[in-house]
Amino acid sequence: MKQTPLIAQHRAAGAKLVDFAGWEMPIQYSGVLDEYHAVRSKAGLFDVSHMGRLIVSGAGALAFLQAVTTNDVAKLAVGQAQYSMLCNDEGGIKDDIFVYRLKPAEYLLCVNASNRAKVLAWLQARPHDANVVLEDRSSQMAQIALQGPLSKDIMIALGGEAATTLKLHHICEAALASVPTLIARTGYTGEPGYELYAPSDRVGLLWERIMDAGASQGLKPAGLGSRDLLRLEMGYLLYGNDIDETTTPIEAAVEWTVNFEKGDFAGRAKLLVQKEGGPAKRFVGFELLEKAVPRHGCKILDARSSEPIGEVSSGNLSPLLQKGIGLGYVPFAQSAIGTRITVDIRGKAVPAQVVKTPFYRKPKSA
Repeated sequence: MKQTPLIAQHRAAGAKLVDFAGWEMPIQYSGVLDEYHAVRSKAGLFDVSHMGRLIVSGAGALAFLQAVTTNDVAKLAVGQAQYSMLCNDEGGIKDDIFVYRLKPAEYLLCVNASNRAKVLAWLQARPHDANVVLEDRSSQMAQIALQGPLSKDIMIALGGEAATTLKLHHICEAALASVPTLIARTGYTGEPGYELYAPSDRVGLLWERIMDAGASQGLKPAGLGSRDLLRLEMGYLLYGNDIDETTTPIEAAVEWTVNFEKGDFAGRAKLLVQKEGGPAKRFVGFELLEKAVPRHGCKILDARSSEPIGEVSSGNLSPLLQKGIGLGYVPFAQSAIGTRITVDIRGKAVPAQVVKTPFYRKPKSA
């Protein structure tokens, strides 16, 4: 298994390490629920260095990215970021990514760990000229995420006051604990927070300084287990579970990431047909109406006929809501909010209802 530059810190903190997309990653430290509650109420620190970090630069970078991504990259000013999709020619999702505009002709693409090699090879194979430079910076640049309502206070304690004024989906460069860092106001938890990109040979120092600065604030290292719970409550997509190359952005209910007016891009023709004609299936969130826990792979049944109509792509027990929640695909005609469905959990038909996501909404006073 591959290891991130923070493997020594994980072992020192007593992390339980597992194989995740070929990486030896912490699934938990003090416990999934303990870390989950720390992020929801205080702060948690995640190692996400297994993700891929690609740089696209040069005079032709914008035109190239317009041709391979679904969103309108031209709308990004320097220091801004956007969520987007890379689709194959059939409209299937190759990956969901974040695009950051670092300089007038330089962009950072954050891609999923399991898709890094696939995405890099696909981008290299797409038509582009000598004015486009593609670089894989994944090994030189590490990535960690500081998430939670007290993350801003911890940033201030680290000397990162400038970053605390960042708006959502913006990025800046600053010295954080004397380490040159790209600081982004992005995350995967639904809480205020930052994703930090730092040199791989110095990220260990940055991690330790953040943990020291946050000790009095209740900061805890957090693993992939709590991260999955947090993102599920927000209805955020997980590649390989909720989306893949057999699903499109229209079916996955993220058509807001697709800009048809910007010009041609990979998958546009197929996606336009699907948008105009309507998708056969639709991604939905649901809540169980009885005490049970839905899991990936459970069958979704028609509430009246008990015939299979879909499958749970992600599911768990929400710690805050104390009810089973899940995500999955159902026929478009049965995707409206309030539609009753049934979930087959170990042979038991559990009633459920399609609901609006996110499941968790932070109180306005928070």
